[in-house]
Amino acid sequence: MRWGAGALGLGVMLAGALAAGAAGLAPATAAPGPLRTVATDQKVIALTFDWSWGTVMGPKVLAILERERVPATFFLSGPWALRHPELVGAVRRGGFEIESHGQAHVNFSGLSREGVARNIQAAGAILREVAGVTPRFIRPPNGDWSRASLEVAHSLGYRIVLWGTDSLDWMNPGVDAIVKRVLARAHPGDIVLLHSSDTCKETDRALPAIIAGLRQRGYRFVTLAQLLSLAGPAAP
Repeated sequence: MRWGAGALGLGVMLAGALAAGAAGLAPATAAPGPLRTVATDQKVIALTFDWSWGTVMGPKVLAILERERVPATFFLSGPWALRHPELVGAVRRGGFEIESHGQAHVNFSGLSREGVARNIQAAGAILREVAGVTPRFIRPPNGDWSRASLEVAHSLGYRIVLWGTDSLDWMNPGVDAIVKRVLARAHPGDIVLLHSSDTCKETDRALPAIIAGLRQRGYRFVTLAQLLSLAGPAAP
């Protein structure tokens, strides 16, 4: 991607997004709660990776997923995507789903409705420009949300996504601990939280065992969008 006219265009898009957020929001509408898991009788599971910092762990994760032919969903932060368009391109070329991890890494519950809107819209504008995709889902920083942020996200066409199983890889508890935790908690329709930021030092070593263990248990891997398409009538 050439940065010049493209960067100028992105600046205009961001300014428009921020202005739209500041101009006020549509009235609150009924919004579904955060998505943590999907009700289904099929043994399907979605591996999801948050990526907001660094350039070392992510490529290792991508290489493992590509080698094992495992589809996955990446939640990318706006500032990170803007700094690393080449890595965003690698995620896209690998066929992985790209969704939003927001803009400023702050808790949504501490923001006004307008602040939440600005955060969501700014990241969305960057991902549309850099990744060429329009996000449908957003995982708020720190998994923090409020009823107001649910309503704002819904009014902007997003669904807030959390997780059913937290691998705790962000705590660097040891490879065995990460693997055992995921395998013990995984269930049909589960959304597993993992990370590809450099602060997580063990994800690449845990991931092959997680994939092998889930396959041994009969699970099939899908993206978040694919998981929702397999939801039964009782899905949240």
